[in-house]
Amino acid sequence: MTDGTLPKSIVIPLANPRTAADLVRIGAALLQDGGAITALSIVEVPEGVQLSEGATRARQARRLLQRVLEFVPEGVELRTVVRIGRRADEGIVELAAEEEADLILFGWGGPDRGRRSVAEKDDFQPVFSPTIDEVIRERPCDIAVVKQRGIGDVSRILAPVRGGPHAELALRYATSLAHAFEADLDVLNVVSPELEASIKAKVARNLGVFVERHTGDASSAKVVEGEDVTETILNEAADAQVVVMGATATAIDSPGAPLFGQLVEHVAQEAAPTVIVVKTRDVPTRATFVERAREEDSMEAAEQAANSLRSLPAKVDRWFGESSFDYTEFSDLKRLVE
Repeated sequence: MTDGTLPKSIVIPLANPRTAADLVRIGAALLQDGGAITALSIVEVPEGVQLSEGATRARQARRLLQRVLEFVPEGVELRTVVRIGRRADEGIVELAAEEEADLILFGWGGPDRGRRSVAEKDDFQPVFSPTIDEVIRERPCDIAVVKQRGIGDVSRILAPVRGGPHAELALRYATSLAHAFEADLDVLNVVSPELEASIKAKVARNLGVFVERHTGDASSAKVVEGEDVTETILNEAADAQVVVMGATATAIDSPGAPLFGQLVEHVAQEAAPTVIVVKTRDVPTRATFVERAREEDSMEAAEQAANSLRSLPAKVDRWFGESSFDYTEFSDLKRLVE
């Protein structure tokens, strides 16, 4: 992995500087040599109130942000900025544009694992804050959201992938984190136990190519069988300290939709370790995946082969249901023919 694939400018919005240590550590691990991190605090002033009314809170925010400098690794440039505005998301997007940021790194205080009700688990609800949601929809640059559960000594990083631009970004970041933390990296793909051996072999081959292409070392590629993809990832994450995932291909930016995809956000909620979910600035289209699936050794080609076989039983079941008649339907042959 070349240094040029990493962000040169990272913006870290901070609502609570006391939770900044891990975010700064992650940001420093992802930063390109010679790059800079900007720690940002937004002071929101309601409509109808003069912006100057936020001056006192801005001074307090500046003092708090100075504490962030304690967490900065040697050799990393970090500056602090306080903005006063009506809405936090607008201030973040504006600063990202001014700094020509490559990455915005958010901390996320979403629901912890095991704390959601049964109803919430059955009826998935979006879990990001309004500020994060709006910035993601604006897409000023690549986005990473960190569900923080503490990062101490990191010995293993897990990167579940299925292919696509989001997965490539996640793998680049996971590789950089593994290098910085001197940790092992497992790049995971989950397949159904019911897949034919030839398709499983294809997935394993293509995963190796994918990992080699983006990390330079295919040895971290790992194919695991599992009936439930989410639960399999959670089981694999149990002895990792960091999980890095890209948004799913079906993730959309419409109001109320899971912005990183339901599977990814569920893993972020439920996994024991810190989870980093990422999304590229550019929106992958269906045409992107169709084009990549034409490459025999791509992850998209392997996914397409696996999906075609997984969908066959459903197609057969649907055909049987639509094509089977009850004997009573033959009582009026004329009507049946019509």
